[in-house]
Amino acid sequence: MDVFTQRLTQPFNVYGNVVIPPGLYHFTRHQLTYGSRQDRRFTFNLFERFGTYFDGHLNELRVRTNYRPNPRFSLSTTAQWNRFNLPQGNSSVVFGGLQANYSFSRFLTTSTIVQINTANNQAVSANIRLRYNYRPDSDLYVVYNIGPTFLSLNPGNPQPLFGQRLTVKFTYSFSPSRERTVKSSTNQKEVEP
Repeated sequence: MDVFTQRLTQPFNVYGNVVIPPGLYHFTRHQLTYGSRQDRRFTFNLFERFGTYFDGHLNELRVRTNYRPNPRFSLSTTAQWNRFNLPQGNSSVVFGGLQANYSFSRFLTTSTIVQINTANNQAVSANIRLRYNYRPDSDLYVVYNIGPTFLSLNPGNPQPLFGQRLTVKFTYSFSPSRERTVKSSTNQKEVEP
């Protein structure tokens, strides 16, 4: 059980037209979790949180699954359903995601994430990332995003815009990894005269 006390000094826009007025609020949240053993090819976790939320109630249900058929590939899903029951109105928001990871080698990996969020008009977004670790502590990332972006981070629901973005990030370490230095020094053998 978690007990919260929160003071709002300005209106808090929860979702859509649902706005919590300023004031001092006390609410209590409970949670239940259950999951499978994590050393299996297929794993899952269930999570339910419920209780009071400002002047009303909020129930959160989350399900996560992961499937790893071999050491190179994994597939995971996430789904979350938030049910708001507030004096300002009842609403429901669904979040979901599908992620696929593949390792061509320990130096070259890729990850793809597709997400849905019913809180946005443009509910679907995708992210594709390629990572190449060409030397210790040095990487090349190529990331492609498609989906909603926001005009500003002002409070409330900022206007989403649909966009595409390609990002390339290059990192280079000018000093050798400390771990490699320690390993090479411990592998040396002393020769007795």
